[in-house]
Parts: sequence; C-alpha cells; structure tokens
Amino acid sequence: MGILAKAKGTVYASEAHRIRFEDNYLKDWIAQNKKDVLVKPELKIRSHFKSEKTKKPIVKIETPPPLPKKAKIVNNMLSEGKSPKQVAKTLFENAKYITRIITKYNLPRK
Repeated sequence: MGILAKAKGTVYASEAHRIRFEDNYLKDWIAQNKKDVLVKPELKIRSHFKSEKTKKPIVKIETPPPLPKKAKIVNNMLSEGKSPKQVAKTLFENAKYITRIITKYNLPRK
C-alpha cells in the first residue's frame, strides 16, 4: 500500500486524489455561492464574489512633494553652485537643518 495523504484529519488515497478533490470542491463551492447570491441578493455583501470584473492595477505616478518656501530658497542657492555650509551661513540657519532639507526634498531639483 502506498503513502496515504492526510489533510485536516481526512485520509486520501494519494496526494493527487486530495488535490483533485479540493479543486472539485472549490468549483462546486463557487457555483453554489453564485446561486445563493442570485436567490438572495443580500448575501452579495458577505460573498467573496462581489463583482466578476477584474480589478485594474492602480498606476501611481510618484510626484515629489511640493517645496515649502525655505526649501525653494535652498534649492535655488544649491542650483547656483553654493555648498550647504554657504547656504546655511547665508540664511542664518544650522548646517544640519539645511542638510536635512536637502535630503528630505532631494535637492537640488531642476
């Protein structure tokens, strides 16, 4: 006698038999759910088959966040060729604050 497949307490003749049984059960279960929804439309709310349509993938175009006033000024100064230390000195700000703005908004932008 070959190896018996066991799943959730039920013993099957083989693994192939178990898979075939589960596939048939799934098909019958889906068909019964569709019949139930036709008879009682209120079951559609709880049904896994709310719509037959396939969902379109959502394509999200990543746009950089809009620059606040301070970041625009830093961007313009960096575009002119100034270093972050020079920008910090000109704006009377801490150099660490300027470098945080640069990394947060990916400066300089065009």
